[in-house]
Amino acid sequence: MLKKAITLMFTLAVLAVPVMAQGTKVGIVDADVVVQKSQKGKAFFEEFQKFTEQKRASIDQMIEAFQAKQKDLQAKAASMSEDKKKESALELQKMQTEIKRAQEDAKRESDLKLNTGLEKFRKELAPLVHQVAIEKGLDMVLNYGPNSNLVYFNDSVNITDAVIKAYDEMQ
Repeated sequence: MLKKAITLMFTLAVLAVPVMAQGTKVGIVDADVVVQKSQKGKAFFEEFQKFTEQKRASIDQMIEAFQAKQKDLQAKAASMSEDKKKESALELQKMQTEIKRAQEDAKRESDLKLNTGLEKFRKELAPLVHQVAIEKGLDMVLNYGPNSNLVYFNDSVNITDAVIKAYDEMQ
């Protein structure tokens, strides 16, 4: 999902410069690599990972509490009245619902955080790619990644490292 989002954002963001019949200079940038290797990208993904780990730990605690309650109720089931069994079953069902809701909320929050972060990268990197392309005298920049249709390119047209360097320097 992350790679598709990054690839899509750069495919849409890279400038569409009119292609000349001869002498067109083309550059290639791997947006995924720029985001993953830049200082801001590393910091973002580190923060995102901490966020998801905190959510996961919170949900894991809820699951452990549910399992402990379930085990306790199973051990006491033989000595419980029917009313108490029904009450306990409802408690467990309520806990399951809370766990499911917490999981859905965590996914929604994670997706929002990721999409917001990627949108920020797109907005920051599009003009930077344009700037690097102008500095290198390029007429067009294509995004290379897992979903691109590029089969081969000479590494001399790869401006990914230059974009990473420029991005890190602008911080």
